[in-house]
Amino acid sequence: MFRREIDYAYFAARLGWTPEQYGSLTPVQLSFVRKELETRTVRDSEIMQHATEVAVANVLRKKGRKLLELWKKVQPEHSAPPVTKSEFDLLKKAFASKYGKRQRITTE
Repeated sequence: MFRREIDYAYFAARLGWTPEQYGSLTPVQLSFVRKELETRTVRDSEIMQHATEVAVANVLRKKGRKLLELWKKVQPEHSAPPVTKSEFDLLKKAFASKYGKRQRITTE
């Protein structure tokens, strides 16, 4: 009976939507937004569950054992730069020979 009002109250409370924003979406778009909110809630719950499990395991661990890490450290990927120093020097020389040296503009 009040399904539309209940939906609007849900989206207004969770996302801060105005009635115009809510009314501008189609039922299909609203169902996708609802599904994304559900997915986010599940993901947040799983993160909280994992954090709780790690905290309890760390508190109840035996003396001398290592602590479990809450977050796994991600190693940054080391990749080769897109242009090497020698290539960059060649590009600078080619640019300088083609266009000449640029004049510096001074404001005095």
